[in-house]
Amino acid sequence: MTFKRETQDDLDAEAEILDYIAKKSDCEWRKLGNGGKYRIDAVMHSGGEVRAWFEVKDYKRSLFLGLNVPKYIEGCNLATSTAIPFIFGFRYEGKVGIIKIHGGGPFEDVSPQLRMAGGTPKGRKPNPDDVEPMYMFSEDDVRWL
Repeated sequence: MTFKRETQDDLDAEAEILDYIAKKSDCEWRKLGNGGKYRIDAVMHSGGEVRAWFEVKDYKRSLFLGLNVPKYIEGCNLATSTAIPFIFGFRYEGKVGIIKIHGGGPFEDVSPQLRMAGGTPKGRKPNPDDVEPMYMFSEDDVRWL
């Protein structure tokens, strides 16, 4: 059985971040995750044409530039299969940043390190997989909007 791990506060924060990025890029977005078909959060589109695949995070205490392996693989596979970028968008200290993980070409755009990482957000029940293999990115890869 799969449990949704995003709270309503998480979904609201995600929507704020996606709204900001969509406005900056003259696009609209649609939620994808939590429905069973996709592991990643959203898709950006314009005039019905898909522009980017997105994973989104809102960081309140520290900037944690990591994606778990299944989300990373799905995003990169979507980018490779569709020739459309996979982007990691996030907010930290009131600023929104993005990392273009995969540009949709034959190669990734960044070189993450695979590490054991993660943790349990404050106020949530710990899960056994809160610390797991994660692809970690460099702050040098961030483009602040």
